[in-house]
Amino acid sequence: MTWKPTEAELPTIAKVDSLDGDCFDILLSNGHSIFLELGDRTGEPAFQKLIKQRLFDRPQTDGKRLYWVDGPSFTVAEILTMLAKGKEKQETQNLKGDETI
Repeated sequence: MTWKPTEAELPTIAKVDSLDGDCFDILLSNGHSIFLELGDRTGEPAFQKLIKQRLFDRPQTDGKRLYWVDGPSFTVAEILTMLAKGKEKQETQNLKGDETI
């Protein structure tokens, strides 16, 4: 059985910075950092709008979510789920021998 934290057990977002292109550095209240890449998501209409308005690299946080004013948002739980799915995908590719060197 996998441990699934409640909202109260999740850390909050202390700070978010835009790195380059589609990558964001998210500092959590527990001291951990997350590098969140939105690569595939940047083609979505909501993100395309932000890119055209030159606002994509300016996300904000209220501690509970990463968001863009009048745009999309991600809760801490959603961000952790996205990271877990990305890790599963990478592990599956490695098992299939799709890893590139």
